[in-house]
Amino acid sequence: MDVYHRCNPVVVAACLVALSAAGISCTGFDERSAVPTGMLPTIRPDYSNSVIPPNIAPLNFTIRDSGERFAVVIGSVKGPSISLVSASAEISIPRRKWRRLLEQNAGSELSFHIYVERKGRWYSFLPIANRIAPERIDRYLTYRVTYPQFYMKNRLEIRQRDVESFDEELILSPKDGCFNCHTFYRHSTEKFLFQARFHGKNYMVVHDRGRTSLITPTLRRPGSAYASWHPNGNLVALAMDGKVSVFPFVAGRGAEEVLEYTDLDGDLGVYDIRSNTVSTTPAISRIDRMETQPAWSPDGKYLYFVSCPVVPKEEFTKVQYDLQRIGYDADRNTWGEVETLVSAREAGRGCTFPAVSPDGRFLLFSMTDRGSFSIIRQGTDLYLMDLGKKSYRKLEINSDHADSYHAWSSNSRWIVFTSKRNEGIFGKLFFSYIEGDGTAHKPMVLPQQDPRFYEEFTKSFQRAEFTTEPFRVSLADLNQIVGDTDKVITAVYEGERL
Repeated sequence: MDVYHRCNPVVVAACLVALSAAGISCTGFDERSAVPTGMLPTIRPDYSNSVIPPNIAPLNFTIRDSGERFAVVIGSVKGPSISLVSASAEISIPRRKWRRLLEQNAGSELSFHIYVERKGRWYSFLPIANRIAPERIDRYLTYRVTYPQFYMKNRLEIRQRDVESFDEELILSPKDGCFNCHTFYRHSTEKFLFQARFHGKNYMVVHDRGRTSLITPTLRRPGSAYASWHPNGNLVALAMDGKVSVFPFVAGRGAEEVLEYTDLDGDLGVYDIRSNTVSTTPAISRIDRMETQPAWSPDGKYLYFVSCPVVPKEEFTKVQYDLQRIGYDADRNTWGEVETLVSAREAGRGCTFPAVSPDGRFLLFSMTDRGSFSIIRQGTDLYLMDLGKKSYRKLEINSDHADSYHAWSSNSRWIVFTSKRNEGIFGKLFFSYIEGDGTAHKPMVLPQQDPRFYEEFTKSFQRAEFTTEPFRVSLADLNQIVGDTDKVITAVYEGERL
């Protein structure tokens, strides 16, 4: 039986029994007299036919079908169902009952039975089905919040959300400057870094077990951008020598395309936090190519990245990145040969943001028509590569708008990504369950306490990363450190001048 399209009869029976047991009939509602509509209800957000984490916050929603009163029964195979009757179409699910129901039924189906009352008569809809995954999702999610246009630097925030509840904490919100590209070591907040640009300086904020440092790495020029922690915890791969251009360009295809962002230069290097040194190899710092968006394999033996030929700004539409990797021996600090996994010329599209699953089996990346800033490209889609077979495919969970800025959970069973699906303007965070064979299930949006939250929120969520623990650095301490450019230290470059 397909649990994504039909409900388990046992679950249906359990839910119907719960209606009477919960005393719902005392409010004038009797499910036995409800007139079947033969249709599925419409709810927003669309929490239907998905796989949901067993430790996720309540999926509060709004019933979009008209009525004077509304009844909802949420149930599964084990334990008491959750029964609600409300004069409002906004449904808020009791947290404790929700948590107990999900914990008791991990791996089983979860059904939503919805009823509406119109002119004194109740009507029933076909049940909505979801499945509760056996595997939990990482508890904490760190993301950037900004207005849709990424150039509004003075309004950036980094927040952390407890996905098991609706608790959210502001991590960083300086009054001026720009910061981005936060990354964590093995899903832990003991080691993290992000990029900062204050008072004309470009540097990294590196936090290592209680100590926070401001570092400017240098190859051909100072500064860095995208980063990835090596599994040994001592090395960080960096995109450096970055030179970009942002300019007005209205393509007319989507609301997000009012600016164009194109790379003009870029190399990769490795920063050693023990010695405060930077090193590289000519294979990933070529003068005739741009290399960016590094990502280590879980065993540290490969560095994945994207690369393309350097082109003049006037030819920005030709910027399409190949997906590549290079072997690396951390003990000897030696490099192998560059291997192209996806050729942009052959695929007809460029690659961005490679991310290897923690179990090393899959490589998640985006493909877009041009450039590396794929979140502003309407046609950006998510792809998954089986690293054992080196075959890849477009995921079935993509939309008609940008789907990018993705990350893996620590158990390799969940991904989070930013999507502009629906209206094409505001980036929202979605989870998708990934089976062991790489099958991706219908995404579900990050739950919010207010059922109408996404109807009113006019900012975008970006660059979400999972962690298994909360931040331990206070907002006041971090804000004070980040903007103190007098404490920025320049890393020493080891190697021949590029």
